[in-house]
Amino acid sequence: MAVPVNLNRPFDPRLFLMDQELDRAAGLLLAGANALAKAGESARKKAGLSKPELQILMAVRYRPGQTVGELRTALGMTVPTFARLIGQLDSRGLIERARETSDARRRKLTLSDAGVTLTTPIAIEVRERLRLAFRASGPEAAAGVRTLLESLVK
Repeated sequence: MAVPVNLNRPFDPRLFLMDQELDRAAGLLLAGANALAKAGESARKKAGLSKPELQILMAVRYRPGQTVGELRTALGMTVPTFARLIGQLDSRGLIERARETSDARRRKLTLSDAGVTLTTPIAIEVRERLRLAFRASGPEAAAGVRTLLESLVK
């Protein structure tokens, strides 16, 4: 019989690599991502964007210049769904697709001026949520979080 694990206990820094602590960290990362998504939810609705459209726009905003294929792979979307969403965003004038100089078949994505304008209120909400969390945790913890997240996405 499995013993229930209390994931709300105080953090013991000596045990940070134990399975229980890693599970707790994974849960907190998922909950943190959900909190950031919720932070921009009202602005998303006001902008008339679906969640997948917002996901694409914010990924392009934060990492401009990705190719269509790179972004689709990073977001884990199917080719037909992604192509449909990109087409919708393009027809609304929210993204720009530029040919890559080394391979004209590949297109690099950036936000258009309208895309930047539309996503700015959402980015402001996300920034404010992060700002409050970073202030509450302090500069050393904030630097540690950045290091951890950069290691995860490499």
